[in-house]
Amino acid sequence: MYVAGTDMDGSCLRQGDILGGLPFPVIDAESAVLGQIDPGLDVNTSRALAVVPRTHRNQPDYITLQVKARVGPCIVLAHCCELEPRHGKCSLPMITVARIIPVRPSIKQDEAKLASLRANKDPRNPEDSGIIDYFYLEPHDLLGGEGCVVDFSQTTSVSGSEYESLIRRRVLQLLDRERVKFKIKLAAFLGRITDDEFKAGLENPWA
Repeated sequence: MYVAGTDMDGSCLRQGDILGGLPFPVIDAESAVLGQIDPGLDVNTSRALAVVPRTHRNQPDYITLQVKARVGPCIVLAHCCELEPRHGKCSLPMITVARIIPVRPSIKQDEAKLASLRANKDPRNPEDSGIIDYFYLEPHDLLGGEGCVVDFSQTTSVSGSEYESLIRRRVLQLLDRERVKFKIKLAAFLGRITDDEFKAGLENPWA
């Protein structure tokens, strides 16, 4: 299922590359906006906090949040064509990744569901599309020695300026056939037609 070590393509990131030790942020109601105390106010009175503006890729009005995060493995979702460097640099402003998590206990305890998950079935099969929420990753020492899954619903983005850092964090690369399975399952999870849309004749909206 994997390519590892010196057999990996060292020239660029690819869709399906597995990265180790990446902080995955959780943005929720508890996330705090960092600010600074207005220096012009009397020190003996309560002091108002002002949001500190930041600039990113020459764009103003960014802010800094203090959020919960979990360091762990992630997988690259961005397409190979977009990840290929142009003039020595990554052209993507942000590189989307998904979190890799353990298999849920409810799936582990159900032999049929576990077998379906491990098979990474073709989601385009109307008779048996399998479990489309996850992509199963076979056990490997660099993934803790146990089978795990890519959770398509847990995604975040890393600045394209971190491209070289992400290459250094890469631990495994999917084989070509597994990469294509991965992208088809990802596309099905995000873009499958609903029953109502199909009944409305919208399976080909350009027709």
